[in-house]
Amino acid sequence: MSPLPAALLLAALARALPLGADRPATAGPRLSSAAFAQLDEGLLRLYSLDYDRSRTAFRRIIELEPDNPFGYLCEAGAIWWQSSQEYGLFKSTPTLQGLFEQDVEAALRKADAYIDSKDPQMKADGYFVSGMALGTRGQWKLLKGRYLDAYFDGKKAVKHLKRCLKLDDQYLDAYFGLGVFDYQAAHLSGVAKLGLLFGMRGDEKRGLKRIGLAMESSRCAGRQAAEFLIHIYMLDRHDFARALAVVQRLRREFPSSPYFLFLETLLRHHLGDWDGSVALGRELYKTVESDPGAFQPKWLTLICGLSGPECLAKPDMEAALAWLDHALETIAPERPGGIQTLLWTFRGHVLETLGRRDEALGDYLRALNTPDIGDFHARARTCLDAPCNREYLLETLRRYSHGT
Repeated sequence: MSPLPAALLLAALARALPLGADRPATAGPRLSSAAFAQLDEGLLRLYSLDYDRSRTAFRRIIELEPDNPFGYLCEAGAIWWQSSQEYGLFKSTPTLQGLFEQDVEAALRKADAYIDSKDPQMKADGYFVSGMALGTRGQWKLLKGRYLDAYFDGKKAVKHLKRCLKLDDQYLDAYFGLGVFDYQAAHLSGVAKLGLLFGMRGDEKRGLKRIGLAMESSRCAGRQAAEFLIHIYMLDRHDFARALAVVQRLRREFPSSPYFLFLETLLRHHLGDWDGSVALGRELYKTVESDPGAFQPKWLTLICGLSGPECLAKPDMEAALAWLDHALETIAPERPGGIQTLLWTFRGHVLETLGRRDEALGDYLRALNTPDIGDFHARARTCLDAPCNREYLLETLRRYSHGT
């Protein structure tokens, strides 16, 4: 599942601002301070890859304000983003797929009541939520091959976002949603085919401009627009310098996020700053070292989040091997510790995916001769006894993501 449509729903997470002395009435729906605190907590936990705690926070918004459509949209957005990072999530956890679908439908029902309101701000919020939810439901139908249904949802989503802007031309979050559609319709093959078939065409240049406007000028959806742009620059355009600038921006917003730290580590490697990348890798290791068990569920997102079904494919593994070689060479003069164990074990796994098991066996033995961290000695012994091929490693990552 592409991570790009997830940004549509996540834009709503920041839109739901409470009224207060420093927040104008046009900033968003009338969420209570308690609900807003849960929204802020949910976003923080989401980018910390603590998915269960993120959903708990968003569910609390629904409990506090059951008639507000934003709570349902927030929870659906968190699940959708997780599914974009942990490929195969809905297949392995059908209850989450069911909750996602229920939340989208609930958001649409609650948004209808807002749209019927005589309060222009509430009506604008209703059109915004409806547009976001319809766009995401359309994307989900597209992934399931229901092309005609996806077209009608997409068309209605654009219509509602434009109505939102007609009511409030400063509702920059709606520009972000329209920008996402513009970009996807012009760039992603599945949506583009629908556009050709039904006459709905995107505009990549306009889409990027709208998303950039949201990132720079929106006081609400800027972080989500930035996260969307990272994926465009990294996956579509391979413009790693621009991606790095945006990642660093989000690291300042979420300094405890291992996700954005990992992305910067990866980007510096792509840009040739290998020493800088290894230094950031050390920083990530400290997070692992502080609680290996708590970090274990996060490995699937970090390793497979950008590649999805192509996770552990040969090109990525060759790049990973080069990074590991440089990292091990850099720390070679140091006293052996858990970081060597982790790196040797990972190097063994990478070699196995490249069909070089004989070399991998030596790395597992080296890992066993350095201090243990978490379950890495156990993993090395397992892989000494039997091959740890790509299928085994992917299953292990999925199992870790479920806390088992």
